[in-house]
Amino acid sequence: MIRRRLEELSLQALFTLANQNGLELGPDTDRLSVIEELTELISENEEDRERNNSVTVRIQQKKYALINDDDTPLSGEQLDRFELPPHYEINRIILMLRDPRWAFTYWDLSSAKKKEYADSVRFDGLFLRVLEVESEEEEIVIRDSFEIPVKLTDTSWYIHIPRQKTSYRIQLIGRNRHRRELLAVSNKIYVPPAHLPVPVEQMTPEQMALYELCGMEYLEVEPFGSDYALTAQE
Repeated sequence: MIRRRLEELSLQALFTLANQNGLELGPDTDRLSVIEELTELISENEEDRERNNSVTVRIQQKKYALINDDDTPLSGEQLDRFELPPHYEINRIILMLRDPRWAFTYWDLSSAKKKEYADSVRFDGLFLRVLEVESEEEEIVIRDSFEIPVKLTDTSWYIHIPRQKTSYRIQLIGRNRHRRELLAVSNKIYVPPAHLPVPVEQMTPEQMALYELCGMEYLEVEPFGSDYALTAQE
């Protein structure tokens, strides 16, 4: 391992390393001899440190050896061990804002809950209940809501946002045996206005640079429609 690392160094780097370790080498010393001398010296130094280390230090070294040894590549079998699982056996739902008009949500259901619903003859389906909530409140204070039916095999959905300058949450609901079961509640997101405070033609160079950087022109929304007109009138 030591020798292989040394062989990757240039001749100048090898001479520099030899000088730092107190090796006196002539200017005509060939590359192979420099590598041999350094390999022997470094091995001896490591053996000395090993003998001088306490039992506790040696235990710590062995504990982290597999992590720090970058000369040992991970095999395909080892890589498979670190793959993320497709499901986490919990009921949860996450809500993310894509832009002022659209949000994206994804969810997980435990295997036990999926099996319960799949085996039930009275299962009426899953629903996403989209809640417009008071943004200043910690608890859920519902202003408005609507439901979206989804399949048991679905795991994500894009949702059109009806209003801006307000907050939303999503409830994942199952209907079974004529009962509604609340499975999970998402995080809360705030939806900003779907327009800009000034028209593009009135922007300063700094505002224009930020506008081009954010990609607003590619969101396929109407940034200067009725919302902007109402704001201007106010």
